[in-house]
Amino acid sequence: MVSPPPPPPTVEVRAANLFVGDRLNIDGQLIEAPWRWRGHRDGTANQLWLPLDLLVGRFGFRRSTQPNGQQLQWYGSKASLKSLPQITLQDEVALNVAEWLTTTGVKIKRKSKTLHVELPTPRLKGLRQGKGSNSNRLVLDLSGPALVQSLDNNLLLNLQATVQQRRQMKALGLMPKQQRNGLMLIGQAEALSSLTLDKPWRIVLDGIGKHSNATNLRSPLLNPSIQALIQRGLIFDTKVVNVGVKPLQITRVGTNLSKQGLLLRPLPQINHQQGLRFLNHLAQPADALIAINGGFFNRVRQLPLGALRRDGRWFSGPILNRGAIGWGPTGHLSFGRLQLQQELQGSKGQRWNLETLNSGYVQRGLSRYTRAWGPIYQALSGEEKAMMIINGRVVQSFQQVQLARGVPLSKDGDLVVARGGFPLPAATGETVVIRMKASHPLGELPQVLGGGPLLLQNGRVVLSGRQEGFSPSFLSLAAPRSVVGQGGGKLWLLTLKGARGSDPTLLETSLALQQLGIRDGLNLDGGSSTSLLVANQLVVTGRGTPPRIHNGLGLILRHHKGNPKKANEPHKNARGQERIANK
Repeated sequence: MVSPPPPPPTVEVRAANLFVGDRLNIDGQLIEAPWRWRGHRDGTANQLWLPLDLLVGRFGFRRSTQPNGQQLQWYGSKASLKSLPQITLQDEVALNVAEWLTTTGVKIKRKSKTLHVELPTPRLKGLRQGKGSNSNRLVLDLSGPALVQSLDNNLLLNLQATVQQRRQMKALGLMPKQQRNGLMLIGQAEALSSLTLDKPWRIVLDGIGKHSNATNLRSPLLNPSIQALIQRGLIFDTKVVNVGVKPLQITRVGTNLSKQGLLLRPLPQINHQQGLRFLNHLAQPADALIAINGGFFNRVRQLPLGALRRDGRWFSGPILNRGAIGWGPTGHLSFGRLQLQQELQGSKGQRWNLETLNSGYVQRGLSRYTRAWGPIYQALSGEEKAMMIINGRVVQSFQQVQLARGVPLSKDGDLVVARGGFPLPAATGETVVIRMKASHPLGELPQVLGGGPLLLQNGRVVLSGRQEGFSPSFLSLAAPRSVVGQGGGKLWLLTLKGARGSDPTLLETSLALQQLGIRDGLNLDGGSSTSLLVANQLVVTGRGTPPRIHNGLGLILRHHKGNPKKANEPHKNARGQERIANK
């Protein structure tokens, strides 16, 4: 009788260790940013999750729009953004880039809460300028891969260049400065776009010869328009406020709109709501002299997540009863929590709630989209149906296949989208009525911007994140902050960051505002989105790199061309449907 074979040896299975932190040391540059590392204590990382904005701003990843969607590229590795697993770290979208980094030679070490990232510094072997229509392109041939970092408005290439090579760059209009940790191109972070390639190693810079406005500007305090406003009482300064033992650096702009001759305006994207822009690209078309980043958005889909109304037209409706501000021609701000109560009524008296208006916030039920969303609506979830309403009648219905391709939005129509198996409430040819009212009077005002949570009202802390649908982890998060406030007879645009170390929590932000005499305050999108622009110069960024954002808030000179004094008055379309019936 043959004995059975011995059992196989027991395989020791260990769960991979998980480590998280909030600092990175990138080739000697220490920055605050969240990370998540999964692997064995004495081995390499199986997973390394880093924020997408950090990868673009501090590593040189290229994010581009292709016919099939957003694409990410770095030294020969390419992937569509939607194909990559994603998680949320604090308030930021993060990707697993362990394999991307290690295959390029990046060394990663953990030390307590700090992640150390190192890449051997390559030599610049040569420079090649494009010809003809590509004359604004410069190709840098390298002996190995190098990090490309945006530091404020400077571009740091972690490579070594010779004196002769730096002279060649100067002849092309660049301002190179060799430092211990690489070659700094002064004032070029916004002027140049970069692409990294392998086989052989190269960095391609597009936009040489196009000077960044910031490089040609002196300090914003010396700008003639800013000087004139300061003489009329505008406040523009930076100060340190201690909340307990934590020092916070606050940069603020304070203005009495009527005395300084300014208008406060939302800065939306006019023609479509999908996409992100740098703050100066939102400010310049509106002639905004001063601007701050605005409300929340989905960083992956690049869609709005909150109230945005300009001249009486809803570009995006509020969600989750979150904090918002509203104002009219005087510029006096009304603060509160806001919802839009939309109802669809059928010809036989049936009633259905419409959950959102022109929003990237996706949930089961019915949502409404108008032409303010853009010329086309494309499905945001995997199970959708829709019907188009024009002049109170359902004129067409759409199935998932059509919505996935995209359907046009009529200038005088409303597209009602049913998600999650929710049935369409009416058939083609039936008559319906859409009614809408605001939960708070501020929703009736012509200008509205949402954020959240609400921080202060009448001098009291009213922080209640749960009431506004924010998670406990978001509420306890320490991060750079952007705030719009009111107090002491002035409107305030403020950014807050840690002066020496940790950034403020929402409660610490509220307490700091109280110390400054601000009576009403609303938190705006923060973290890497935090940005303040003065005289077309970015004076504050949340993570040290110029962020792309969805919308902003701007101060505009009343007499400036294209901005008439009636700019804050409500916009009325032919049907008057954008006006809110508050009955």
